[in-house]
Amino acid sequence: MLLKPHHRPLVLLVLAALLPLVVLSAALGGAWLRGQQSAMEANAVALVERLSALVDRELSAQMDALKAMAASPLLDGLAVGREVDAAAFFEYAERVQGAMPLWSTIVLSDVEGNRLVDAPFLVGGVRGRVLELDSHRRVVETGNPVVGTILRGPRGVHAFPIRVPVTRNGATVAVLSAVVMPEGFQSLLFGNRLPPGWIAAVIDAEGRLVARAGGEPDLIGRHASENALSARRAAGSGVYDGMSLEGTPTVVAFRTLPDYGWSVHFAIPQDAYRAPVSNALWLAGVGALASLLMAGAFLWLLSRELRLRRRQEAAREESLRLEALGRMTGGVAHDIANLLTVVMSGIAVIRRRPDDPERITRVLPEIEGAVTRGQALMRQMAAFGRRSVYEPVPFRLQDRKAALEALLARSAGSAVSTALIVPDDLWPIIADPDAMEVALLNLAVNARDAMPDGGTLTVMAENRGLPARRGDDTGLTGDFIALAVRDTGTGIPPEHLHQIFEPFFTTKPDGKGTGLGLSQVFGFARQSGGTVTVTSTVGAGTTVTLYLPRAATGATPG
Repeated sequence: MLLKPHHRPLVLLVLAALLPLVVLSAALGGAWLRGQQSAMEANAVALVERLSALVDRELSAQMDALKAMAASPLLDGLAVGREVDAAAFFEYAERVQGAMPLWSTIVLSDVEGNRLVDAPFLVGGVRGRVLELDSHRRVVETGNPVVGTILRGPRGVHAFPIRVPVTRNGATVAVLSAVVMPEGFQSLLFGNRLPPGWIAAVIDAEGRLVARAGGEPDLIGRHASENALSARRAAGSGVYDGMSLEGTPTVVAFRTLPDYGWSVHFAIPQDAYRAPVSNALWLAGVGALASLLMAGAFLWLLSRELRLRRRQEAAREESLRLEALGRMTGGVAHDIANLLTVVMSGIAVIRRRPDDPERITRVLPEIEGAVTRGQALMRQMAAFGRRSVYEPVPFRLQDRKAALEALLARSAGSAVSTALIVPDDLWPIIADPDAMEVALLNLAVNARDAMPDGGTLTVMAENRGLPARRGDDTGLTGDFIALAVRDTGTGIPPEHLHQIFEPFFTTKPDGKGTGLGLSQVFGFARQSGGTVTVTSTVGAGTTVTLYLPRAATGATPG
């Protein structure tokens, strides 16, 4: 469907306005989606920080409770080899367990690892050694509390021990242990409302899972992935690319609890983590495609509009040409009739007095002058009737200065003094040099006719760099050579200034001009990529400035 002429500028304006908006929207959308990825990572880090603090506080609280129990006077007899009062210990342990619901069993063992008292019941139903001797031995050797590794107990339930030394008189006389169920840490994880697909885990110092949320529920006690353990060995906290025990690629934020060697991990599925970047790339691609399509449509419409404008201008130019030719019929026909009258009168004189050489000699110059003016008129009409095709070449005005000075002198006549000023550093010109000489010739003739009593004609050339700015009368931007043709003649009335470049417009008396000279100057300047301007003051003179573009390449010698 073809656009109506009055719709085309509106469509171009809309496309020109939408194109940067599409590009900006795609860029902002991509930045927002990448920000979503950063927000996910920041959220995981924040969850890790919060849960690490909760786990650390929970372990510290349980260890402090066990330390207080180890300081009980009920255990003072161990320092002198007396047995513990089992009944009193059971009662005391029962009260403590009421405050510590995660403790399944409280075990008192000697420094060799033999269980002395189990409360509230015997572990495994019989007395024996503690189940996890490594942490027991570390307590005895260091005299410091220790959190042991998680193991599956005799009843098939996973638990881990917290052990503190029973110290009397500066010596460790026994070890008091609380066997802790991991459900409390599991509830901490599930209480954080994980986003769909995320996995949270608490890993003990030996690299085993103490609690886990968001994945398979039956992995408690299993060894964590090597990626998690490697990241923990390398730094106390950070973000790493991992692989869940289910085989899902993940991006994991973690933090280690320095007092216990445990760590907390939050894993984001890589599909979810990479999705914003993928979406950003997709959005950028769509935006780029839309921008290209809109740019293509804009350029196509713009080129089509320019072609239409050129055709319209050509049609308008042709219309003006035909209108001017119509106006020429009266004016030029009158000029031709005057010329023919001079010729016919001369012929009549010669016929009447063929034997009068003196009269014939006096009439012939008039006939020759009429014929010469007629030939000039025919050349100008022919030049106007066809479109001039100029052949621009680079050349230096300095090389043509002598020839131009002679041309100006001949054209201006003896009553007018002429001057041609061409600086040595004048830029080379790109234009048709012969057409330029014709343009200067037309300007010189017009200047001469404006100074019937004599005067001064000055042609000055100079380099002009024209910046883009509003209100400039040239409408040009770039480097140009300005040829200012200045006379001291009668000047041009202001009301005629806007008409002087119209074909066949002239203020000269009949028979003195055709109105085609300045039209040729204007056409030459515009087709050369320049322009022409006029300033004039009645009674003081006129300056016509011809702007021709600077040549970018070497100039042809004149």
